[in-house]
Amino acid sequence: MFHINRMIMFGFVFFLAQGCYNDLEEDISGILLIENLQNESDMTAALVAIYDVYGDMYWDGHSMQITGYGSDDITTWWGGNKAPLRVFDGFNYGDGENADIQWLNFPWDWNWKVVYYCNALIEGLKTSTASEELITAIDAEARFLRADAYFNLVKRYGNLPIISDETEPTGEEVRATVLENYQFIESDLLIAEANMPGPGEVAQIGRASSATAKAVLSNLYLTWAGWPVKDQSKYAMAASKAKELIDMNYFELLPIDELWLEENQNSRESLFAIQFSREELFTNRWARSNSFHEALGFSDLYPERQFFMDFPDGPRKDITFATEIPQKSFSGGVIVTKDPATKPWEESQRNHPMYGKFTIAVDDTNVTNGRTGSYRAQEIYRYAEVLLIYAEAWARANGGVASGEALEAYNQVRRRAEGFPYDQPEVTVDVASVTADEIVAEKGWELAGEGKRWYDLVRLEMVNDVISNRDPDEEVPLTRTSVTSNQYIAPIPFQAISTSNLVQNPEGFRIQ
Repeated sequence: MFHINRMIMFGFVFFLAQGCYNDLEEDISGILLIENLQNESDMTAALVAIYDVYGDMYWDGHSMQITGYGSDDITTWWGGNKAPLRVFDGFNYGDGENADIQWLNFPWDWNWKVVYYCNALIEGLKTSTASEELITAIDAEARFLRADAYFNLVKRYGNLPIISDETEPTGEEVRATVLENYQFIESDLLIAEANMPGPGEVAQIGRASSATAKAVLSNLYLTWAGWPVKDQSKYAMAASKAKELIDMNYFELLPIDELWLEENQNSRESLFAIQFSREELFTNRWARSNSFHEALGFSDLYPERQFFMDFPDGPRKDITFATEIPQKSFSGGVIVTKDPATKPWEESQRNHPMYGKFTIAVDDTNVTNGRTGSYRAQEIYRYAEVLLIYAEAWARANGGVASGEALEAYNQVRRRAEGFPYDQPEVTVDVASVTADEIVAEKGWELAGEGKRWYDLVRLEMVNDVISNRDPDEEVPLTRTSVTSNQYIAPIPFQAISTSNLVQNPEGFRIQ
């Protein structure tokens, strides 16, 4: 999202869907055709449409995370309209069942829409008479966005068709392998990395940079090294790419008590973030998704009790979780604080803590539909994740234990978590060695609730480990108490399967 009105689409022609579902994209409202991209305004407008879809994808906490509810850092309400989330929270899928549930299509539709819009832009640039420098930069940005969308899809649904030059599918496409998908994503990201502007040179806040491409590349290689492809040579590549980003000396960690404040959005910890707007009433609904109904939220997601209990005590835990649950009502068009203003989490409606880091920036003065919300930008990638990718990948490439600069990267995150300056040694926090598995645990604490944990558990085949550690009193029941790789990927939405030649998971899943 740029600071551009979301309704302005210069130079676009939208062709409305003819009353039927798209074969691969369950509910596309239109296919974008771009002609005569002759100047920067035309191209920026084309990118606005793509970033707008990102805004739709990431505007709440649960839509993009639905397929990852099996993780231990999130669970959901055992009642209300959360049945689709409970399907994944309880592992009630994996043999083709529940492909028709509500909300499963959200990440599918949005990410395919990004792919098609990017394809249209990339194709349109081929006939542009703009300067070669401008065309190369815009092409690189479109390739980054396409690669990121494909990566989102493959992590969730497994191997998919590679569609690089179409603006709508035919339904005849066949699924490539996971390895082929990774190779395609890598090729786009390498072009993006080489040709996008540096992190301090982007034209508008919220646009991706060469550093963003490096971050996604490092994450791609880390994923490539684990399940399902298990090419462990990619650990060294993940470490190298993350180190390149670190060596830019541009990014930094904010103090833990300042990180989630609205005034610190788009800081030098932020590599890629979705932008929201008071002026346009485009609200960040992560605060709403992560708030209980008694706090005027939707009770969509909150931490499992055991994850909260295991979380290391200290300043980061105090910031990450809200253990005193706000008590609010909506009356006369305004949000009112009740008396008492809070309840301990043990006495709350959901018997869990809330995620405080997503509710710190709540703005109750600009109310939409009587529900809480905020306007703080929402990070997709931040610098702390890159430090931990570097530390883990280096450790796994070098015998399983981090040392040297990789160890320092881990210690930087730990210092900040304890409230100390991240870039100064601290004898009460620093460790002399750390294993790759300990780094993964630290990553779970640092990125809790941010939509990252599930994919780490999957690539390392650790899902059963966290199931065995689950509080037996968690209210959402488990359909399966032990899972296989069939639960590592979600079913492809029913509408896509029924209108194409795609073969449903797990039968259609192919690694290489």
